[in-house]
Amino acid sequence: MGLAGAYAILVSGCAGGDATSDGSGRDARRTTADRGDGQMAADDGDTAATPASEGMFGNSTAPTMAPLPDLPEDALECEVGVFCESMDPDPDDCGSLTLEGDVEVVEKPGNVLLVFDRSGSMDQDWNGQARWQAAGMAIDNALAPLADKLTVGSVFFPSPDPGTDTGQCIDPTGIACIFVPNLTIGTGTCAVNQISAEDQIDFTLGPDFLTQLTGGGGGGGTPKYAPVGGGRTPLSEGLAEAQLALQSATLDGEVTVVVITDGAPNCEWDEGLATQIITDWQGAGIKTYVVGLPGVDGDAEGILNRLASAGGTNMYLTPNDAATLEQELINIVQETVSAGFDSCTINLDPAAEVPEKLHLVVSEGGDESAVPHVYDNGEDAWTISDDGSVVELLGDTCTAATDGIYTSIRFEFGCVELPPAMPPRVD
Repeated sequence: MGLAGAYAILVSGCAGGDATSDGSGRDARRTTADRGDGQMAADDGDTAATPASEGMFGNSTAPTMAPLPDLPEDALECEVGVFCESMDPDPDDCGSLTLEGDVEVVEKPGNVLLVFDRSGSMDQDWNGQARWQAAGMAIDNALAPLADKLTVGSVFFPSPDPGTDTGQCIDPTGIACIFVPNLTIGTGTCAVNQISAEDQIDFTLGPDFLTQLTGGGGGGGTPKYAPVGGGRTPLSEGLAEAQLALQSATLDGEVTVVVITDGAPNCEWDEGLATQIITDWQGAGIKTYVVGLPGVDGDAEGILNRLASAGGTNMYLTPNDAATLEQELINIVQETVSAGFDSCTINLDPAAEVPEKLHLVVSEGGDESAVPHVYDNGEDAWTISDDGSVVELLGDTCTAATDGIYTSIRFEFGCVELPPAMPPRVD
């Protein structure tokens, strides 16, 4: 969807219909003013008309006809650009008229939560660059173009060793601190701190997030996504902290979670817990994308696919290089920052002279459909005012327009060939 701006609604029409004045099946309205070359003319109602110029909207075909009966003067008016009935029994000469609608296409802010693996294996090579460096740059490049429209947070797993060789204090619930003796001896670091901790990035505006991402965390400006020495892959613990982060946050707009890892989870891996967390997110309308970097194989592939399926994204992503990862992330971010019409009430200027000749056509996923006034299940889809000046989108039609599901809408007017009719939407 493009950037916000006035949206012109194209209304095209054909010289056909039932707008007669005398019920005779002929058009009793003919242009009496603003005559020019090729325009129809009538002289006191008793002179044969001359053909209209080709392509003119209105009575674009005017064969010679017998004098009309005496009619009120205003019945002889047929303005250029106004719907008129044709005097041709098989009209095929259509013109067009652009009506301006007072709706705008607007971008709505989105929210992204990254759950990022910084285990020791992320330091291994990926096409000549360390995995963590390549992935971090891809994140930076993907978020930057839309950063001002995003709120972003990140849970990195594991967290750095607290500097003791006797154990760590783990707080997976946010309620109590559990002391685990000798956790960092032999087994490696498995703890994951809360999103409010210094080594994490709490939800913040996109530009500030990118500043923290690339410059904070370990002294000397080390990026926060740099691998943790002795770090393992506590994915279920990372997801538990991500769940707490989302539960405590107040976010406006669509929310998406992106998990990036390079291997099978370990430490206290609990697939049931991890799957339930992601399933709950999906139930709340939060999609989870799972990205597997080089190193994911064997059992890990099945695990990541099951998590992606629970998150509503079917299969985990397997980028071959950093450029592919960046594009995958760009696609995700663009879906999160939605764009849609700012209103379901559309004022038409000028109004559609014959409201029943107006048809709504929408584009969705590259395909066009005609939207009826009432779906075959009885649901009202849209209405137009009696004077043809106001269109109101209703129910799911309105939701699809404001949520950006429809990439465009337009109105066709008159005897036009329409695309297939749209069935009722299925949530």
